Order: sequence, then C-alpha cells, then structure tokens
Amino acid sequence: MPHSLGIAIMCLVLIIRICLLPLFFSQMRATQRMQVLQPQIQRIQRKYAARKDPRSKEAMQREIMALQQRHNANPLGSCLLSLIQAPILCSLFYTLQSLPASAAGNAEPLSGIDRVMAGDIESSSIFGVRIADSFGTVVSPQSHVVIGVAVALMCLMLFAMQWLLIHRNTPKDAMDSPQFRTQKLTAFVFPAIYVVSGGTLPFGVLLYWLTNNLWNFGQTLCQLRWFPAPGSEAGERKAERDHERENRRRAAFRIAVFGRRARGGRA
Repeated sequence: MPHSLGIAIMCLVLIIRICLLPLFFSQMRATQRMQVLQPQIQRIQRKYAARKDPRSKEAMQREIMALQQRHNANPLGSCLLSLIQAPILCSLFYTLQSLPASAAGNAEPLSGIDRVMAGDIESSSIFGVRIADSFGTVVSPQSHVVIGVAVALMCLMLFAMQWLLIHRNTPKDAMDSPQFRTQKLTAFVFPAIYVVSGGTLPFGVLLYWLTNNLWNFGQTLCQLRWFPAPGSEAGERKAERDHERENRRRAAFRIAVFGRRARGGRA
C-alpha cells in the first residue's frame, strides 16, 4: 500500500499516547496539586518581595520547595510527556531526512534500512504527498495545498488548546497577573513558530505532529471536564455538575427509601 507508512506513523502516535495515559492522569493530579498550592506560594513570594539579597532568595526557594514536597507536588510534572516523546520525534525527523540520500546511494544505510528499503519508504505517500517531502521540495500545487492544510490544522489545534487552557482553566484571581498576560501571548507565538518550521519539516513528521496535536486537544477537553483548576471557569462548571449529580443521587435515594417504606406499610 503506497500510504501504509503514513498510516503507520499516525498509528505510532496513538500507540505511544495510549501507553502514556497513566502518566497523563498522574500529571493532571500533580498539576491540580500545584494549582491548589498557588495561593500559599504567592504568599511566600510576597513575604520576600522586598528582600533582594541572595540569602533571602534562597530562603524563599527553600520554603516553596518544602511546601511542594509536603504536598507531593512536582512543578516539572507537566513536562514529562513532552520529554518522553522528544527522542521519538527527533529520531523520526532524522530518519525521514536521511531517506533521499540513502535511496540514491549517497549515504550509508541507516540502521537496518538499506538502499532498496529506503527507496520503498521514500516512495510511500499519503494524500498524494511522499512522507519524506517538505513544502520546499514538492512541485505540484496539490502537494503544497496538502502540506499547507496540515500545517494550518496543527496551528489551529495548538491555538485552540492553549486558548481553552488559558481562558477556561486559569483561576479568576490569577487573570490580572503579569504571568497571565504572558500566557496569552504564547497562544499566538507557538502557532506562529509552527508556520515557520512546518514548511521545512518532512511530511511524515507533520503527520506525527498533527496526530499528536489532535490527541492533545482531546486530552485538553478531558482535562477541563475532569481535572480543572480550582477557581477557574472549568472548575466552577465541574462543581455545578458535581452538585447536580449529588442532588440526583440524594433524590434517587429518598425515592428508594420512600418506596420501601410504602411497600412495608402495605404489607
């Protein structure tokens, strides 16, 4: 199948992300713990705000670290998913970049990929674009459109994900802080980086990245529903849902108790 390798790359993302689901849930719980600690961390920072000497800064960091250790909160927990995937993405990029030279016999075989296999992999295509091609190497307008759509979808997914996290998952008392204004800028900066870098990447890497962004967008929706930040808009919605669920449970319990009493009275 000429498009089998492109589908395999997309399936690779799904397999990796499914394997990382336990880490994702652990990361969400760690993130929630960090969000709960933010008011206490801010109080510590205000305590040392007027002290600029190195010893005071070290004391502030010790207090914050001790607070995080007491509550088992890891500030680097949100980076683990990206760090684990980074070697895979870099390996895929290097492999796809090396395919044309390997297929032409101008480079040494890459691991177990000899010249014939490199040619077969390079000729694999999806949506009419070979997976080793980039925006600058294709010649047909159709291929340019396909790569452009892939880059646009990547940017759209990233922007939507960041917009939801910033506007729906940020505590309302933190929306006036300088950090929040910086986060709002990142919602536009990172998609712009995608536009610049997307034109230079092999289409196979774009497929990996696009599938990964689609998965991340789905995880973001799950995070907003089940793991929202306390005090955020998503957190208030979850509290309302939990309150309604508890009311329905109590109503069902009262109906069941009343029904048993009524049956017992008739007996």
